[in-house]
Amino acid sequence: MVKPIYLDYNATVPLLKEVKTSLIDCMDIGPLNPSSIHYYGRKGKVIIDMAKTNIGKLINANKNNIIFTSSATEAINLLFSNFKTIIVSSIEHMAVLSSSQSNHIIPVNQDGIVDLNFLELYLKKIAKNSPQILVSVMWVNNETGVIQPIKEVVEIAKKYKCLVHCDAAQALCKININFNEIGLDFLTLSGHKIGAPSGVGALVYDEKINLKPQILGGGQEKGMRAGTENILGIRGFGEAAKLMVNAQEHSCTKVKSLRDYFQEKIKILSPETVIFGEKVNRVANTLLIALPKISGDLALMKLDLESFSVSSGSACSSGKISKSHVVSAMGYDRLAYNSVRFSFPPNDAILKLESLITTKELDRLARCWANL
Repeated sequence: MVKPIYLDYNATVPLLKEVKTSLIDCMDIGPLNPSSIHYYGRKGKVIIDMAKTNIGKLINANKNNIIFTSSATEAINLLFSNFKTIIVSSIEHMAVLSSSQSNHIIPVNQDGIVDLNFLELYLKKIAKNSPQILVSVMWVNNETGVIQPIKEVVEIAKKYKCLVHCDAAQALCKININFNEIGLDFLTLSGHKIGAPSGVGALVYDEKINLKPQILGGGQEKGMRAGTENILGIRGFGEAAKLMVNAQEHSCTKVKSLRDYFQEKIKILSPETVIFGEKVNRVANTLLIALPKISGDLALMKLDLESFSVSSGSACSSGKISKSHVVSAMGYDRLAYNSVRFSFPPNDAILKLESLITTKELDRLARCWANL
């Protein structure tokens, strides 16, 4: 039997063994409701506090500035419900595009990088006549892996007195994130992207900015997100963050070598393949490619039959392949249904914790791709 190979880490990272152990330990403690003042309630509060401490260390943020939610998507919705004017890039995750319902769109170039000149001219045009503006640009694109110039985005936005949000779900543990230094006002994160359980995310924000909650009730999470906290999810997120504190950008050498090895094999065996974002900075684990004459859904099915689990960057919740708005925004509309994403473990630490992907297996994958 052929060993199944998982290369869809941008969709979700398998639950790490250390995280699983921490969840079992947590379940053995007892009934943990942090709103209770008795022994078990205090235990729950300690778990939440430790998780925030670990995540804060990972991104250099004050633990008191972290609010837990059910997902990065909920965190984004919570934030956006506080603003009327939101400027977003054309390649944002659908959580941003759908919840913002914005008509203020920043285009990208053919490499998938936001047009900073356009952003400045646009803000110069509308900033004086608009209420508080929120600029939202993702740090790393989930389809291409292209790293956005967030420092420059922040500088331009602040020049026009705008607030800035960054969706960092795909950046966490792939590049260095320093929330306190870069000048962001808001950051959103997702636990299952780094080996925690799904069902937990976080909003990191500047406490000086007053936000109204979207979910009302018992006043949990400093009144910002009502509902009894997901202790298991939070414990898992905190444990994953603890494991990853020392496993960021400088620890992606092995992952990058595997991604680049596969990319070079593709160039040799299938020279007609289009590689998106190849010439600019990408995170080490992501490769988005397309064949002009093969649709993404057909490619996925054929690769799945060969025991390779990959994805289309444009896959939606129904599991169907839709047109990739990212590929279209980059000027490759004719390939918007053809893209296929290969995403390796986010960094060397997770690569070590998970089963190692061998070059021999990548050779077979490259041959399968070439024979589509």
